[in-house]
Amino acid sequence: MQDRTRPTPKHPTRPARTKGTNSRRYLAWIVLLAALLPVLLAWQGLIEQRQLIADRQFHLLSQEIREAIDERLHDHEQILLGGAGLFDASEAVSRQEWRTYVERLRLTENYPGILGVGYSQVVRPDQLAAHVAAVRAEGFPDYRLKPPGERALYTAIVYLEPFSGRNLAAFGYDMFSQQTRRAAMQSAVDTDATTISGKVRLVQETHGKEQAGFLMYVPLYRPGLPLDTAAERWAALRGFVYSPYRVDDLMAGILGKRSLTIDFRIYDGDGTDPDALMYDSAEQRAPEPNPSHTGLQRIQAYGRTWTLSLYSRSGFAAETDLATIWLVLGLGIGISLALFAVTRLLLDRRAQALALAEEMTARRQESEERFRSVFLHLGQGVVIHGAEGRILDANPAAQRILGAPLEQMRELTSIDSLWQVVREDGRAFSSTDHPVIQTLRLGAPVTGVVMGVRHARATPWRWIQVDAYPRQDASGAEVYQVYAVFTDITARRRAEFALRDQSQHTQAILDNVIDGIVTAGPEGTVTSFNPAAERIFGYTAAEVVGGNLSMLMPEPYHSAHDGYMNHYLRTGDERVIGVTRELKGRRKDGTVFPMELAVSRIERGDRPFFIGMIRDITERKQLERMKSELISTVSHELRTPVTSIRGALGLVVGRYAEALPEKVRAMLEMAERNSARLTLLIDDILDLEKIASGRMHFDLHPTDLAALARQAVEANEGYARQLQVKLSGRLELERAPVVADDNRMLQVFANLISNAVKYSPRGGEVQIGLRRHGQGFRALVEDQGPGIPDSFKDHIFQRFAQADSSDTREKGGTGLGLSITKAILERHHGHIGYTSREGGGTTFYFDLPEWSGGRADVPPPTNEDDPSLRSTS
Repeated sequence: MQDRTRPTPKHPTRPARTKGTNSRRYLAWIVLLAALLPVLLAWQGLIEQRQLIADRQFHLLSQEIREAIDERLHDHEQILLGGAGLFDASEAVSRQEWRTYVERLRLTENYPGILGVGYSQVVRPDQLAAHVAAVRAEGFPDYRLKPPGERALYTAIVYLEPFSGRNLAAFGYDMFSQQTRRAAMQSAVDTDATTISGKVRLVQETHGKEQAGFLMYVPLYRPGLPLDTAAERWAALRGFVYSPYRVDDLMAGILGKRSLTIDFRIYDGDGTDPDALMYDSAEQRAPEPNPSHTGLQRIQAYGRTWTLSLYSRSGFAAETDLATIWLVLGLGIGISLALFAVTRLLLDRRAQALALAEEMTARRQESEERFRSVFLHLGQGVVIHGAEGRILDANPAAQRILGAPLEQMRELTSIDSLWQVVREDGRAFSSTDHPVIQTLRLGAPVTGVVMGVRHARATPWRWIQVDAYPRQDASGAEVYQVYAVFTDITARRRAEFALRDQSQHTQAILDNVIDGIVTAGPEGTVTSFNPAAERIFGYTAAEVVGGNLSMLMPEPYHSAHDGYMNHYLRTGDERVIGVTRELKGRRKDGTVFPMELAVSRIERGDRPFFIGMIRDITERKQLERMKSELISTVSHELRTPVTSIRGALGLVVGRYAEALPEKVRAMLEMAERNSARLTLLIDDILDLEKIASGRMHFDLHPTDLAALARQAVEANEGYARQLQVKLSGRLELERAPVVADDNRMLQVFANLISNAVKYSPRGGEVQIGLRRHGQGFRALVEDQGPGIPDSFKDHIFQRFAQADSSDTREKGGTGLGLSITKAILERHHGHIGYTSREGGGTTFYFDLPEWSGGRADVPPPTNEDDPSLRSTS
């Protein structure tokens, strides 16, 4: 090759110039031919590839159509299985419940093309008359089974939603009377699987263009009966959940707005018999005389075989036309000609090439200067090592992090004794494990290595993350430099250590707390189980973590837990979250015990997690039961003698008061008042015991809360006059319908009014109000008393709670009235509360839901009926 660094002769000879010109001319033509040859080969390959792409596209479109039909049939099966589940979960499904279920499916929006979802009931011959009478009693006086005639078994269509339009014609139709439908229904029972029928004419074809049809069946069985054999299933058969389909409408719903470039026909069966044709996508167009692509697909659909005959349209080939191929050829020729021109130009302009080389050299120098500037000012440390691992250069950031100037580091290695280098676990790095040494040995980058480093004369440790990159020679065989780039992560490591210490501290608390703590994910899967929970339930953490929370619950909570969890996640109803509840737990040995549960929710990565605080209250419940039994026994044993004493005292005071000395009469009157107070206390204790044990009778019926409020004002006016307090009613409503026990509600009003009167000053006023509130009514009792002290507000509804509990308190009372009032209102699905400001009066209020005219003879659920309603209140 000619040495281009030597000067060109000033006077070249003509033969040399001619020879060079000819060489350049031949070289340019060689380049043109070399460029055109692969272009022509590629052009030929594209023509062949065009056909392959068209074949593959036709196959993919065929598969897409087949899979769309498969998927839609599967979706419709899920609809029928859901309907079957509705029947399996209930002894009877009403027509309204079936309509609600189908309306919630939103068939027109979610499953276009489906004609309806129905239920066909199996009717034995001896049940026929009763069946017809029952349906007519539902409001269909003209109902009858179609077609008429005596048969061994009838299957009457009783539910079909939407129950309008074409579907009205199917009401009462016996599908078992028709051979094709009967074969599909028999197959569904014999195989205990979803089936579809062959091609039929639907009874819904009452008007408009007639379409081919078919039906899908899912058998239903009476619960509790064996279903292992076909005979047992026929004996237990209850009916069929089914859907009818008009094939043209179904295909329109499946294909939607797809822009197809192929057409297809659907035949019922393995062949393409014209009589078995169910659908033709090209029915409205002239048939394609010579399609470029054809194919057959078969769908095995729930006991039936459908054959899809597919063929391309005339526009199919246009999507893979020759325009691209000719474009490639034209571009290839153009590029080849351009290469020819460029080659001629390059050969003729040697001087420009030399100038370009000089410019590139200048740019390289500029690039190196920029690199040097970045190297010096980069915040990350950069150390350049030679082929033997010795330090050649280090930027200021590296010098600062490593604690040594460049002069001190030169010719040292990164594992020199000048530095102490340790791993994350405290072990020292060996000479072969250091990332720089590994990069030199492997010839590949080593990244993400975390290490601690400390200068021999410096005390603080620095934590760094090192990435080592090799620089190789032109051949790529030898590494002649290694760039070690490291980031100071000391602050992050300190934060990680602090977080770890905090985590260990928190774990120590969880391990030693006396209450059980259980965490679970949104699916109810246990994620942690502390030692206290192990002691309470008898399980080890390994036995519970990964399992479902329901394993810690007895029935019925065990079976219903997943439903409660799904309801919360679906509706966001937080009546369980943040509430302390009493319910039952189940230990590993199967014993059931009472416990107190508080649940809170946290978010981790946009997913909810739940923390349960559990306390075993077995001992407390035993003490409460013993106390309740003691109170009940004492109250009953005291009531009879106290009543006798009170009667005797009243008789003596009433008949012989005038004859008794004044001191004796005063003592007898005081004894009579105290016995009356003791009788009131015993009655309150007995009421509490009855409410707690569930033995207090509530006669719940529709009543008028406004009338009860007026009656309560009249009944308590005498007591108010005795204490010189004015009692007034300010009712905003003439009528307030609720479901309640009149006597118990009058007891609620009496307790609240007597408290208000008792704590009102002489000459004061107590107002009874009633107004609408939310979905119900709110009754209010407002006094002008001294208000409730802040120290007593948290205890006001507790038993025997009084703001002044001393023996010398001014106001009387048992301290049980508000507790009884709260318990009575809770049995009415009511709520009680108050507003008070010390020195400024108190307003007690309670809320009851409005009665809208439904059933009123069903008592409100107790805490045992629904675990989500249980609370410690």
